[in-house]
Amino acid sequence: MRFEKKVALRLSANTTQFPIEILNMWDITDLEIIGGNFTYFPEDITILRNLKHLSLISTKISSIPKEIFELPNLTYLSLKNNRLSELPHLTQKTKLTTLILGRNYLTSIEKALPFFAEVRTLDLSHNLLDSIPSNFHLLENLQRLNFDANKLHTIPLFLKDMNYLTHLSLENNPFSSAEKSRIERELKINLTNTTPEY
Repeated sequence: MRFEKKVALRLSANTTQFPIEILNMWDITDLEIIGGNFTYFPEDITILRNLKHLSLISTKISSIPKEIFELPNLTYLSLKNNRLSELPHLTQKTKLTTLILGRNYLTSIEKALPFFAEVRTLDLSHNLLDSIPSNFHLLENLQRLNFDANKLHTIPLFLKDMNYLTHLSLENNPFSSAEKSRIERELKINLTNTTPEY
């Protein structure tokens, strides 16, 4: 029996374990898993060497194995709406061009940034990030960046010198009025829904 190249699963809350049978589908290129009540994601994902797109959305996982980032053909990864508080300790550069990490509990991404040199779209919205690391400039190919709904109080102006960055979203961060004015003036963007600083 030959499996389809694309697999999409919508799991019920009764699903408490990762559907391990997926690891037998060695030739799939696109995998989407939405929902479920499992907290563990297997390192054996490396078996799926043909994966190009992987979406793991709205589960209960709080950590993710670095092996996901080492898949040789993976260019799109969405880990939206999980319980991630940190990224794994990476040891090699990824081939990712799109990385979606919105709606998690991330407080820092600095150590992972050197491994995301190919990323063009990065969604970090709805996390707990309170600063933009100084090594963010390593994302030389970055075109779209979403920092909505974090804990940012200030924005480094080096972002305006990133050559390919054409979309920057910063809504709903606790900027002071002065910082908001500086951002709008220096970065030429309009902040309409920033959360006031108390």
